[in-house]
This record gives sequence, C-alpha cells and structure tokens, in this order.
Amino acid sequence: MNDNVIQFRKRKKPKPKPNERPKRNPSPATTLIGVVGVAVYTCFSLPGSPAQASAFARCGTIKRNCVVDGDTLYVGAENVRVADIDTPEISEPKCVAEKALGEQATERLVQLVNAGPFDMRAWEGRDEDQYGRKLRVLVRNGRTIGDVLVSQGLARTRSGRREPWC
Repeated sequence: MNDNVIQFRKRKKPKPKPNERPKRNPSPATTLIGVVGVAVYTCFSLPGSPAQASAFARCGTIKRNCVVDGDTLYVGAENVRVADIDTPEISEPKCVAEKALGEQATERLVQLVNAGPFDMRAWEGRDEDQYGRKLRVLVRNGRTIGDVLVSQGLARTRSGRREPWC
C-alpha cells in the first residue's frame, strides 16, 4: 500500500456505559411544545412589538428581560441601548455622586419598564452602537421613557457626545 493513502475504517459504535440511558430523539409532542414555546417567546421579544413578556429586574448572570443601568437593558435576549438619553455610569463612575445618581436612574428604569407594555422604536439613522447594542427609543402612551427620566433629573437628552456628571 502507498505511504500517502490512509485506509478508511468504519467507526464502531461505542458501547453504552453501565447505568447509562440510551439517547433517544424527542417525541413529536415534546418537539411541538418546544416550537410553540419559542414562537410565543419570540412574539414578545421582537423589536417593534410591545415589550412586557415578563417582569424586568436588575441584570445578574442571566441577561434576559433585565436592566443593566439607567440607559441599557435586555429585552428578551437582545441588548438594547435607550437611544434618546444618557445616564450616569454605575460600572466606572468618575465620582461618588455619579455612582449614586446612576443607581437611582437604574432603579427608576426598572420601575418604568415594569409599569406596563412599551414599544421599541428604531433610532433614526443607526440601528446599533459601537458595542452591538440595538439603539431604541422606548415609548409608552406617546411619551418616551427617556423623557420621564430626564424630567426627573436622572438622565440627559442625548447630545451625541459624553458630558461629565461630576
């Protein structure tokens, strides 16, 4: 046989280990339940549709329907930047006052998104920011959630550049 030819050998199925259950394909009923579950979840998490599939909390390890900070949240599994405002930083604040105001803005955003369904509208001119977050304006009853935060002194209307909070 030539040195540059490798023989093809049929792989043997590994023997099941003792006390190991054989793998089976899911039943049609189980598959249908999974497909319906994904369809229902998707319906509630698509941009442009009202968001409120479940309660929002502060983000932890699981990033789904949660608030990161005063202007960032996850709707479903999609990372969304509230496009019309800027809020103080909580992850890398420049001073104690910025951290405190950022925490207040974050808690208020949790309250506002839990107050009922809201629409997510695309930001004119750009779909995503440099971090891959979707740029959206959150609207409920004709008013943006960003405007509510601005009116309460917890955010600024977005100017396009970063301004200090300290």
